[in-house]
Amino acid sequence: MAFPYQCIEACNRSRGGNHDWTLFGACGSRLVAQSSSGASSIWPTAENVDVKDDAPEDEPQERPGKRIKLSPSADAPSTSNFSCLVVSNDKQYLVAVTAEDKCIRVFQIDSNCQLHQLSQRCMAKRPCSITLTSDDSTILCADKFGDVYALPLIPSAEDNLNDTLAGGPSEQAAEKPYTPAASVLTVHSGRNRKVLEEQLKQASKGPKKIKEPLKFKHELLLGHVSMLTDIVYATINSRSYVITADRDEHIRVSRGLPQAHIIEGFCQGHEEFISKLCLTESGLLVSGGGDANLFIWNWQQYRLLEKVCIRDYVLRHYRAQPQLAALLPEDEGNFKTAVSGIWSVPNSQSKKDVILVACEGVPALFSFQLGDSSTSGEAIPLHGNVLDVTFVWPSQDACTAVVAVDNVHKPGSTTETHDDEGPSRLQYLSYQQDGTWGEDSIVGGILKWFNRRASAGNLDGRGEEFDTKTKARLDDEKAVRDILYGVENLRKRAGADD
Repeated sequence: MAFPYQCIEACNRSRGGNHDWTLFGACGSRLVAQSSSGASSIWPTAENVDVKDDAPEDEPQERPGKRIKLSPSADAPSTSNFSCLVVSNDKQYLVAVTAEDKCIRVFQIDSNCQLHQLSQRCMAKRPCSITLTSDDSTILCADKFGDVYALPLIPSAEDNLNDTLAGGPSEQAAEKPYTPAASVLTVHSGRNRKVLEEQLKQASKGPKKIKEPLKFKHELLLGHVSMLTDIVYATINSRSYVITADRDEHIRVSRGLPQAHIIEGFCQGHEEFISKLCLTESGLLVSGGGDANLFIWNWQQYRLLEKVCIRDYVLRHYRAQPQLAALLPEDEGNFKTAVSGIWSVPNSQSKKDVILVACEGVPALFSFQLGDSSTSGEAIPLHGNVLDVTFVWPSQDACTAVVAVDNVHKPGSTTETHDDEGPSRLQYLSYQQDGTWGEDSIVGGILKWFNRRASAGNLDGRGEEFDTKTKARLDDEKAVRDILYGVENLRKRAGADD
């Protein structure tokens, strides 16, 4: 069974009236790319993965000594799973985040659909969301510790020189081991003896390890007191803003660089965690998370315009599908939804803003037209749970949504898996003139290789090894679930400390 694409991203280009596009997909720890012209690639390549030391035959075959990793190679492959993909505004670079090693990777996209890794920078805390400034000069990274950092997209030679100097030996004296002033001869009370025992345990562990500073250029812009979940960058009349959301129901609007530490205001109203933010074509802000509603904001005035009950749309869709209706609890009041994605449909043919919304573990997308007075929506049934959505432009007037779906788990479930080969990993929806969505078989035909053949890892001559790794990963159901699903884990449990 093929491993699903946990995240996808499209790069659309327009040259002399011709429209071409490239689709990127993260399949576990691999990146797969295919262009509309049929060019394709996979990262890491066989050269990057298969690294051997060719020793002379007459050299004794002794066990090599332990190697010390001084600095990672820019082309070094990663065994960590990708969690986020962003294409630069100039369509020349792909920025990706690998979760387990907390690494931000920058790739250059060449004309042959090949990816060349330019840099990898491992953060102190795991990034949860990234975005780029409008001029593509800076990466904004929001991490799960509540901080937002700014990193240059392409580090300069001066930055590299400073990194080398910063990586030199520290002149700070080594920390002296801790020794308690008291001893068993001077302590008599039971309480003080317990304190002394804890101090002795601490002393036996040795001095605390000093965390090494990040050895690349980075700047702390702002911080929350809670885990960050999403970040967006906006520019209004030459002024820039950084909008961040966290687990504690806060949406914060800050000034852009270099004054991001200044808070402009807050959009308040959520009662549960916020997982996703989305700026529409007209500049409205849509937020969603663990609440039953989507929130539509005039974020420049910090004013709530409308609430849309996404939970009711999900419930109606479940009731209309017998297979899904069986999954509903007896008391539907206990049914909860967690928004896993909100996407603004680019340049939709409708005069109104159109968004697509996905909820974790729900095999459907929900399309909404945001109006002046009321919002209308419809459910788009799919054959698997939605994982990610991106948009490609087959022509100037046609927009197709490429949807990554879960082909491992059964529709409506994040725990039960298919017994046999699951459904297709991608679905294709074109936006119609009447405001509805329909299957796009043309784009589906172009991406046939991307969808079906780029599944087992036989793209680079290492099919047997990659097949074994893919199978082992799929056999570990918890590992697969952790890669694909995690939004509901943001919900605070009853009795948990805030």
